Amino acid sequence: MAVTAAGGWRKVLTISVPAAVVGVLVAQGAMELWVRARWDPRRGRPGFFLSDPIRGQRLAAGYDGWFAGVPVHINSLELRDPREYDLKKGPNTIRILMLGDSVTFGHGSVYEHTYPYLTEQRLKAWRPDIDWQVWNAAVPGYNTSQELGHLLEVGGRFAPDVVVVGFFKNDLVDNQPVPRPGRLRIAAYNLLSVARRHVYSLELYKQVYLTGVWRLSGSDEYRLRAEHVGVEEGLLSSAADASALREQQLTPFERLSDEQVRHFDCKYGMRPGPEGVRVMQRDPAFAAWVEAVRRLQQLNREGRYRIVFFVNAAPPICREDPGTDRFYDGGSKAVDDLYLQILGDGTPAVSTYDEFLHMRPSQMPNAADHSIGNSNVVKADVLFGFLRDCVLPKLIRKSAEPSR
Repeated sequence: MAVTAAGGWRKVLTISVPAAVVGVLVAQGAMELWVRARWDPRRGRPGFFLSDPIRGQRLAAGYDGWFAGVPVHINSLELRDPREYDLKKGPNTIRILMLGDSVTFGHGSVYEHTYPYLTEQRLKAWRPDIDWQVWNAAVPGYNTSQELGHLLEVGGRFAPDVVVVGFFKNDLVDNQPVPRPGRLRIAAYNLLSVARRHVYSLELYKQVYLTGVWRLSGSDEYRLRAEHVGVEEGLLSSAADASALREQQLTPFERLSDEQVRHFDCKYGMRPGPEGVRVMQRDPAFAAWVEAVRRLQQLNREGRYRIVFFVNAAPPICREDPGTDRFYDGGSKAVDDLYLQILGDGTPAVSTYDEFLHMRPSQMPNAADHSIGNSNVVKADVLFGFLRDCVLPKLIRKSAEPSR
């Protein structure tokens, strides 16, 4: 009996298990060939996102492909920029590092019309004697704690003179303390990054797995994660080419006067009130976000980095009044003021909110979301003006002082 059992196990280990492994490998190989055969070459290659043990995910250096309907290139420093840079700065270089999420990255915007690039052009026109370098290091999907982790990782190498931290309202979500990963976690994330870069069918497996777990467990968490994979996959597709949209163009636009803004009332719009601020402050996620902000402000106080917060915000559109082409307050000004109060605690901070009140929504595509075209012009104007007037004068004077 014992001999029979031993023989059975020997058969399983020497025949059945190897056969099963070979079968799985053949099936995976067939799936990979199938996905590659159906791959749209305009999508570039997989691996726009790589896994990161500290930040969750990062951009892949050297990536060429599409994201949110527009072509993107990620240079060797993981910046959205077709140019390459030497980490060593010249004697007249001022380097501005832009951190943020998809809004700063330029979700759906052609590179030349992203607000970091437009800001750089304004700086060069203002002071052509200075070698301005505006580095767009934003990563779609990041929140404030991930931006903190990003700065702690690259700040020493990049040596920025100014760090602009772009803020958008969803940055309040899921902030966590910056982790200190062990060797096993680092190795696992490195292995996953290799797979994300080279295995075309990986996202398909991921979606099948998450969908299966969701169906079996009924967990909303896995449902949302499966949906997120689908959305992310769609963003990497070039099926809808957004680069040729009319809204991408930079066109003349009207600016309303302060008096026009002051006397406008959206008759059927929302009424201002403090309740939205109180609800937001009671959310547990709010305290975690404030903690991440305080960590960045501490880096500023210690003199490690000169940090500026830039709030990407626009008021609601007065849609209730027919024929009205205006932004209005509707109570969101109180929320914007709260952002500036927290972000501006010992750290320079500016918002686009008030400037958009002076604009016509029809001329500002996606102003309150993933801005493109003229909306990015307004953002670049606000950021440039704030840097020029409130941040850069002291820095320029210091750099002009003779070394001793």
